[in-house]
Amino acid sequence: MTQLTAAIAFTPRDEGQSPQCRGRKGEPKAYTYYRCMLVAYASLRRFNPDVDLVLVTTEPIPEQFAGEYRRIGVETLLTPFRHCPPEGFSRGWQATPYLLDALAALRGRGDIVMGDPDQLCVRPLAPLLELAGDRIGVQTENIADLGKPGSDKSREIREISAEMFRDFGEPMDGWRFYGGYYYSVPERSLPPLLERLERAWQWSLGRFAEGRSRLWIDEHFMAYALRALPTVELSAHVRNIPTAPWRRYLTDPEAILRLTMWHLIHEKDLGFQRMYGDAADPASWFWTASDDAFRQQAGAMMSVTRQAPQRALLNSCGAVVEKLTTEGMQRRLKPVYTRMVQAYAGMRSV
Repeated sequence: MTQLTAAIAFTPRDEGQSPQCRGRKGEPKAYTYYRCMLVAYASLRRFNPDVDLVLVTTEPIPEQFAGEYRRIGVETLLTPFRHCPPEGFSRGWQATPYLLDALAALRGRGDIVMGDPDQLCVRPLAPLLELAGDRIGVQTENIADLGKPGSDKSREIREISAEMFRDFGEPMDGWRFYGGYYYSVPERSLPPLLERLERAWQWSLGRFAEGRSRLWIDEHFMAYALRALPTVELSAHVRNIPTAPWRRYLTDPEAILRLTMWHLIHEKDLGFQRMYGDAADPASWFWTASDDAFRQQAGAMMSVTRQAPQRALLNSCGAVVEKLTTEGMQRRLKPVYTRMVQAYAGMRSV
């Protein structure tokens, strides 16, 4: 049987580099991520008892969390951030090129499932991996869903990528801009994937040195790398499930419950923090409930299949907020919304 490694790449960065995470007052924002990742790893272990769990990181896990990670069998793989962007290179999300270092560090560990800290596994991975077969599996989203109606969030990246393809003498036919949230990589696909990622990275560094436009985050580099490799889209198994009050484009509970992985980009400060204590307690429902009961309880705690009345009321304003405000204003409103949810939806302990 082929070895399977489920991994997360994480390097603590400047506080401003995580705009979708507010954190708790009085503690490093990284602690919010350590709680998220504990829940993510615990869900993987619950449904996949034989998978190897690995955290690829630049720093040891803080002692207050380390014991819980050890209990569910998470190995820490300390790996330097060799692809750290130079000053002025990135516009944000400065830590994302660490994915290149993490993938390189996982060579020789069999097939790889690489996810984000805010993903929850709710079914066994076997059907997802069977669908992917010998191809690289990617999470796919309609980019139009991720921005304000009428915006084209991928246009600039598409234009810069076209220049890179021309410089390399490669056709761009079939290029797709995937969200950089989840990848399953067969062991034999990793070397050519790393080679193409490094090529895109070096091209971007050269453009930066010349003061020209460039690619700057992991999903930009992956879009180039995947263009020439066998790839399969896994939208039947892995999806973003936005729970902010705007752009809630996946709301059908039955469709959500059929997925294998939930990517809960707005629940770092909320649902994951609420679930942390249960994931850390081997006697809780998290470990003892039936699979169906787990999905129902998790769906309610993450506000994806059932919402508290107060939160439902706040979310009902989403269409108005989206219509009347810009994306920048919506980002500024996110912390206010989070505080309102915590105050009025029974989440004061988060």
